[in-house]
Amino acid sequence: MIENWNKYKPRLRDGVDIYLESESDVTFVYLSSRKRIKIKCHPLLIKSLSWLTGDFSIEELNSRLMNFSHEGFLANNGFLEFIKYLYGKGILISEHWIDEISLPHLYKKRLERQLNFLLDITDSSDEVSRVQSNIYQAKIAIFGLGSVGSWLCRELVMMGFRNFLLIDYDVVSEFDISRHEFFEQKTIGIKKTEVTQQMILDIDREACIKIFDHALTIDTDLENLLLEIDFIVDTADEPYIGYTGLKLSRYCVEYRKPLMIAGGFDAHLGSLGELIIPGVTPCADCYNTFFKESLKDWKPINHPVIERRISFGGLVSLSVLTASTAAMTIIRYFIDPTTKFEGERGELLFDNYDLTVFSVPKNSTCYICSHLDNEK
Repeated sequence: MIENWNKYKPRLRDGVDIYLESESDVTFVYLSSRKRIKIKCHPLLIKSLSWLTGDFSIEELNSRLMNFSHEGFLANNGFLEFIKYLYGKGILISEHWIDEISLPHLYKKRLERQLNFLLDITDSSDEVSRVQSNIYQAKIAIFGLGSVGSWLCRELVMMGFRNFLLIDYDVVSEFDISRHEFFEQKTIGIKKTEVTQQMILDIDREACIKIFDHALTIDTDLENLLLEIDFIVDTADEPYIGYTGLKLSRYCVEYRKPLMIAGGFDAHLGSLGELIIPGVTPCADCYNTFFKESLKDWKPINHPVIERRISFGGLVSLSVLTASTAAMTIIRYFIDPTTKFEGERGELLFDNYDLTVFSVPKNSTCYICSHLDNEK
């Protein structure tokens, strides 16, 4: 917040375009978010926008305006209130606002475009500092580093997440060339956790990474494994993402930790997974009950192809889509954890780009998550 407004040198920031609709109507367009703010004000205030270069203080700008004014409209600090309004909307900023964020210089420099995007969303440099600082400190666990998990991991580190626990038991194979982010011929036979770790360090050499080279099973001790973890991601499709999601969801509900489930559900490609927030959204058991009821009349028969993992394939673009939507959901949560996230699961169909979304309600009789409602 500005301590001495009279000495403040307001500067219109890059990333906000200005459109004059009439002599007293002006619209500000945030380029990153396409948000628009339209205001009606005195024509001299609109004229003053071209002077907000960061070179003149409020006192100096006020004096300049007084030379143009013959109507006394600047009484009662009208210009200062105009400046404060624009500042509160993130249209005006301090020249060195990014430098004022208490994070490492090289880290901020790498993320400068994201910081400006966050300013569009939050309207406040203080909020940008809060959000990015929380991202910087957050400890993220990712179960599964395959076609979705590997791309999601890259996107998270590119957004500034830097404390990772990577969980996968598998090694890179020649079949991973079609969809996995980390594939190179020289990585064949190397553990996916190790290859992903190197990918992260290539982007952020200061990242803190721990590795757990085991499959997620019913016997996995999540309490000790995830003790220090703040946010959990499940893209592990073995033995089946429905099973891994249930186990992780039950842990997350008990320990009040958010869980993002992304990846292939019954071989659905381009799937949009669910964010589970204990006590707020449906848990994985709620989803399981919902789809059991919704699909009760479906009667699958045994498929003649036994090794379907070898025969069934997909496009890298669909895997990246799934990873990207999960990444956007995660950063939305870090921007505002109180956002009203709904229970839903979706899928983008390749042939016509049709987006199908199922709304999933909380199950009032769910044994796993209903007790959280009773505690409120």
